Amino acid sequence: MFKKLLVTLACATFVAGSVLAADTKIGVVNPQKILAQSQTAVAAQKKLQKYFKPREDEVNRLVRDFKNRAAKFEKDNAIMTESERLKQRNDLAESERDIARKQRALVEERNQRSNEEAQLILSQAVKIIQEIASSQGYDVIIQDPVWANPKTDITEQVINRLDKKAQK
Repeated sequence: MFKKLLVTLACATFVAGSVLAADTKIGVVNPQKILAQSQTAVAAQKKLQKYFKPREDEVNRLVRDFKNRAAKFEKDNAIMTESERLKQRNDLAESERDIARKQRALVEERNQRSNEEAQLILSQAVKIIQEIASSQGYDVIIQDPVWANPKTDITEQVINRLDKKAQK
């Protein structure tokens, strides 16, 4: 008796869920695609690359200089006095720490700025998604589904509207 009741309840739930799903319009959106393909995002990445280029060049120059100094130290190591060797070894170690510190700071700041730009773009995208959902009668918009029928994907619409807004 209990099994029949459970089977009946399961069937009723399945049927009710199917009926509700039939009336629900669902859309999906891929934020990573928006960040990779929208003109707004591409322009933001170019702007960041341009902004950080001088610092990247400076760090790269410091790395090259360090490698040259380290190679010279290895070559001249045998003819140096113990005090010269110790002083240069300490100078190289200090330079290496300084370069590593500058590299970390550069990477952290670049990541922070990149994340800020991405959040700005995605917040604009959310407004566009809400407009699309409202105007086209979507009940639910799902972000990053594991799989979705391409007919339900509104990512291209979002990218197109985002790019049009950027052109204004």
